[in-house]
Amino acid sequence: MMLVELHVFSGRPNPRLNLDEQQADALLALQRQLSVTRRPASVAPALGYAGFSYRDREGRVVAYDGYVRTDRGVLDDPSMSVERFLLDRLPEEFAALRERIRAQLDRSRR
Repeated sequence: MMLVELHVFSGRPNPRLNLDEQQADALLALQRQLSVTRRPASVAPALGYAGFSYRDREGRVVAYDGYVRTDRGVLDDPSMSVERFLLDRLPEEFAALRERIRAQLDRSRR
């Protein structure tokens, strides 16, 4: 199991989801396909959607705005594959939130 947190709320708990082993393996496979970037990663805003976080075998990972920050460096994810993968797995109770964030990803300048 892998615990994932969606950073979107202030003042109340953020949504969390548990990935089963197969989903976690698929997420890590996506992450391994990404290459290290020298471009500066986007800084998440204080309010609103600020990405997803989870832990891989090496430490904490944060995916936001087409970048995946790991303890080993920043990975470039211009198609936002990691964020979209995680967004698709949000529980149904967050369907409206999922659509709002998907629209934001689709409008991203990346």
